Amino acid sequence: MMPKLSGMSTRALWTLLAILFTICLFPPIPSPAEELSVLAGMTESVDSGGMSPSWEVMFRHNFLRNFAASLSWINEGRLEEHSRDGIAAQGWGRVPLLDNRLSIGVGAGIYNYFDTVQQQEGGHKNVHGWAPVYSLSATYYPREPWFAQVAVNHIHPGGDFRSDTFLAGVGYRLWKEADTPSGRRERDPVWTTGYEVAPFLGQVVLNRPDNDPGIGSGIEFRMGIDEHLDWTATWLNEDVPRTFHRTGLGTQIWLVDAFLARRITLGFGAGLYSFVDREPTPDSAENERLDIAGLLTVTASYRFSDRWFTRFNWNRVMSNDSRDSDNFLLGLGYRWGRRSGDE
Repeated sequence: MMPKLSGMSTRALWTLLAILFTICLFPPIPSPAEELSVLAGMTESVDSGGMSPSWEVMFRHNFLRNFAASLSWINEGRLEEHSRDGIAAQGWGRVPLLDNRLSIGVGAGIYNYFDTVQQQEGGHKNVHGWAPVYSLSATYYPREPWFAQVAVNHIHPGGDFRSDTFLAGVGYRLWKEADTPSGRRERDPVWTTGYEVAPFLGQVVLNRPDNDPGIGSGIEFRMGIDEHLDWTATWLNEDVPRTFHRTGLGTQIWLVDAFLARRITLGFGAGLYSFVDREPTPDSAENERLDIAGLLTVTASYRFSDRWFTRFNWNRVMSNDSRDSDNFLLGLGYRWGRRSGDE
């Protein structure tokens, strides 16, 4: 359920929307590239004043000179009994200055957060929620394709602690091959992805104060269904000794794109994960439990030939029994069929 905004939050939201609208009145001209940035800094709790290291990875798509949209993963670190992170989707208004070498941006959007809360009586609880997020950034482009960036985020949930993050870092402009004057080239692909299959192996981490690690594995079938849309079916196996052993099938829809001569692909997927837990919680009378969880994934792949690629997946499993997990999986895969960029 969406949190109810306070009066101050509502006024701030309308102010930011007015700024975005005003910025978009500038003459629109095409903006060349997508941007990937990695930032680090500090989080400050507005409520308690506590501080913690934090980081953010942002992918920003520039529609026009003065407008962009972004997806970010924000890790706010650990503040007292809280350990919170999540994904933010934002719209941006930007003003270019100094002959386009400096850009000031104002962003507003929604933040889907995951908070691991340590209980006073012992144990922990995984809290999921939504919050408005407001951002201000300054980006300096000293030399293509690299840039430097500083950013401030204000996160304002209704039922959790409010925070400000102060971040700085570097980024890279992801270029694509230009279209011909007549439009798409004859051999341009219809899909970013054809058909792919890849086995994975890596680490699974249970999201609780001790961050218990285990072994994660799986196999993924991926199919392009549109130029920037994929569908996947993934068999996952998560084994954290003496804690849980989940095995099941996940299915997701993805936003994807290819860069750098279509050798690099980036994507974000969301879907469901149906699993059998062979080590249910201690208060469960069952030896095995069938359940469904949400599944979010960030992915990156490198195509080192027309047929072979390597892929990294970061899965976040959103459980309903306070056993959220992260799966960090690396795989080697084979691709075939359809024109998907370099075939």
